[in-house]
Amino acid sequence: MVLTRVLLVALVASVFGNSGRRQVPASGSARGSGQGPPPGAAPPEAAPPPPPAFTQWPMLSVAGDDPATVDTAEWTLWDEPVRVSVTEAAKLDRAAELVGGELDAIDVAASRLRPDSELASAGDGSEVSPLLAELVAVALSAARETDGDVDPTVGAMLGSLGHDPDFGALVTTRPTRHVQVGQLAVYRPPTWEEVRLDDRRLTIPEGVTLDLSDTMRARAVDRCAALVAATLDTGVLVSVGGDIATAGPAPRAGWPLLVRDGPVDPAARVSLPGGAAVSTASSHHRHWDTAEELLQQIVDPETGHAARPIWRTATVAAFSALRATAVANASLARGVLAPSWLEALAAPARLVGNDRSLRFFGTWPTAAET
Repeated sequence: MVLTRVLLVALVASVFGNSGRRQVPASGSARGSGQGPPPGAAPPEAAPPPPPAFTQWPMLSVAGDDPATVDTAEWTLWDEPVRVSVTEAAKLDRAAELVGGELDAIDVAASRLRPDSELASAGDGSEVSPLLAELVAVALSAARETDGDVDPTVGAMLGSLGHDPDFGALVTTRPTRHVQVGQLAVYRPPTWEEVRLDDRRLTIPEGVTLDLSDTMRARAVDRCAALVAATLDTGVLVSVGGDIATAGPAPRAGWPLLVRDGPVDPAARVSLPGGAAVSTASSHHRHWDTAEELLQQIVDPETGHAARPIWRTATVAAFSALRATAVANASLARGVLAPSWLEALAAPARLVGNDRSLRFFGTWPTAAET
């Protein structure tokens, strides 16, 4: 683990993107206030409809010329850079220790890269640990809120497309699932709706492999940031790859972030308020060769084929990394329909096209571009 003192926290894009349907989702559900009408008040004629999903968004600003100094620990996990920054230097070592322990527990529970993970042997309807149940639940929730665009059942597809846990080695191409129609075997991709999670009892149908990578990393940084802030009473930023979450008090001018996917891509310097999160999804970082074509890890759950990207990257800000990564990955999946969807959500977002052109949405600060 390397301890450094930095002036800027760099946001590096994530590539565990998923693809899916091209429809704008209907309104989702959210928790109610839990407050009833005042005593003596007449009951309403009908219960109000639940608010739509993705309605709460943070306000970003342009990072100043003199960003706050923060103390940072860095290491690598899941083939991604991990960063922990705190506003109080004396608490950095303990913060890194807390984050390391939390990430290790999540890795043991749900990593697709570990054959000995709990997820690797789960799915027969028996009880799983509370942690794995939570990680599966948030993955299914993200799939529901994005109308299947972020689908955790792409794991088997990645294998059938020539992708193994070593990120790059070739495997024998094999079908994921088939439906027999007369003499014709028709490929039918699995979907998240076939996975059953009843309390802590997890049932995964035969031929379906869960890949929780997207939502697992996002949930991990959300959990880690909350844990450090609550335990150490300090402002904290935690990032894994392109997923960033913050908790506790931010530096005076906010958390400065450099949003850029690669050295030749457009860059933006934004300031993130405390308690907010950012996620960047990329369509081009990880790829590997097969005998037929160069495949990307953005897989379309409807067809089982690698999606043809319209956008190089999608960056979204939200009040949780889980929500940000769901919208960012769904934006890549929706392609030409992503702009209208993001406009409808009013999400603070930034799309980079294949020609490196830029589109901005919601309250994303356009003046942040450098």
